[in-house]
Amino acid sequence: MSGALTVSAFGQEKNTLASQKALKQAYAKKFLIGCADDLRANSEAYQASIKKHYDIVTPENCMKPERIHPTEHKYTFVTADAMVDWCQKNGLKVWGHTLAWHGQTPPWFFQEKNTATGGTASAATPPATSNPPATDTGMPRRNPAGSIAEPLASKEVVLERLKKHIMTVAGRYKGRITGWDVFNESIADGGDGTTENLRTFSWYKAVGPEIITLAFKWAHEADPKAQLYYNDYNIEQGAVENKGKHASSMLLLKRLIKEGAPITGVGIQGHWHLNTNLADVEKAIENYASMGLRVSITELDVTATGSNSGAMGVNQGDRKIPAENYEKQAEVYKKLFEIFNRHADVIDRVTFWGLSDTRSWRRGQDALLFDGELNSKPAFNAVIDASRTK
Repeated sequence: MSGALTVSAFGQEKNTLASQKALKQAYAKKFLIGCADDLRANSEAYQASIKKHYDIVTPENCMKPERIHPTEHKYTFVTADAMVDWCQKNGLKVWGHTLAWHGQTPPWFFQEKNTATGGTASAATPPATSNPPATDTGMPRRNPAGSIAEPLASKEVVLERLKKHIMTVAGRYKGRITGWDVFNESIADGGDGTTENLRTFSWYKAVGPEIITLAFKWAHEADPKAQLYYNDYNIEQGAVENKGKHASSMLLLKRLIKEGAPITGVGIQGHWHLNTNLADVEKAIENYASMGLRVSITELDVTATGSNSGAMGVNQGDRKIPAENYEKQAEVYKKLFEIFNRHADVIDRVTFWGLSDTRSWRRGQDALLFDGELNSKPAFNAVIDASRTK
C-alpha cells in the first residue's frame, strides 16, 4: 500500500474507521447512539465499527415474534441469545424489539386451528423451547391482513398466547435488556387524527384496543426495571397542526396512560427523506414530552433518493444518485441532530436502522452514514458537527 490519499465517491477524502470520531463519544453527554443488527455474521470491520460508534444495539429481526416464537410450542433463541451475549461481552446495551406487532407475527397467535401442529387452540398448553439454526434473511416483512385464516381463536386464547409470549421472552432477558418496544405500529395510515385509528386486523380484531395496555402490564410484570416504549412510523406527521397520524398517536398515548399502562416513552422511528418536515419532528418531540413521556428516535435513516416513510413498498427513486443529494442528505441529518440536541433532556437514544448503505433495509437509497465499505459519508461529518451545537 502506498501512502497516497484516496477519494470517496462523494468527492471527499476517504474517512475510514481509524480516522473517524466515535459517534457515541460525540453525544456521550446527551443521549445513547444505537444501531440495528442481529449480529449474526459480521466481519471484523463491522464488529469494530459497532464497538467504536455505538452504545446500544437493537435486534433488527431476531426478536420479532415470527423469528423467536415461530410455532405455539417452539421458541428459537439461538440468534437472540448470541446477540445479547456479544453485546454484554463488548460493553454494549441491548434494546428489545418487538414484543407485539401485526407484522412478522405468525398466524398461529390468532387462529383457532393451529395449522403448524394440526391441533385446536388451547390457552392452557405450556410452550417448549428449542434452538434450531437461525434462518434470518435480514429483510423485514409485514404479514398481510389476509394471511390469518378464519376462524379466529377466542379472545381469551389470544390473550393467553400473547401473555405467555411476553412473559417467556421478556422474562428470559430480564436484567440484560435496557428496554422493549412493547407494541409496534398499531396506528393505521391515512386517518384524519380524530380517533386512534388502530389497525383493524390481527391483535386489534382478535382482542380490541385494550390489548396494548395489557401488553405493557405483562412486560412490566416480566421485567419491572425495563423501559417500555410504544414504537411507530410517521407519528410525527401532522404534529404542528395536530392532525393526521400524530394526532391519533396522542389520543392512543393518553388512553394508555389513563388505563395505567406502565409506559416509559414513545419511539419515533425516523424513516425520513430529503423533504421531511423537520418542524413536525421537533413539535412531536415536544408534544410527547409534555405528557411526561421519554422520547427516542428508534429506526433512523434518511434516504438520498426516493421517499421513505417506514411503510413497505415506497418509491425507491433514481438509483443513480447525484452528488448534490448526498450534500442535501448531510444537511437534513445535521438539522435533525440539532433538533435532538435541543431536546436532549427528554431523548434517551438515537438508533440508526442498519450499519451501512449495504446493510440496510433501504439498500439502494443510501440512507445511512457509511457506505458499504464503512467509509463515512458527508452525512457522518454533519452529524459530528451537529454534536457541537446546543
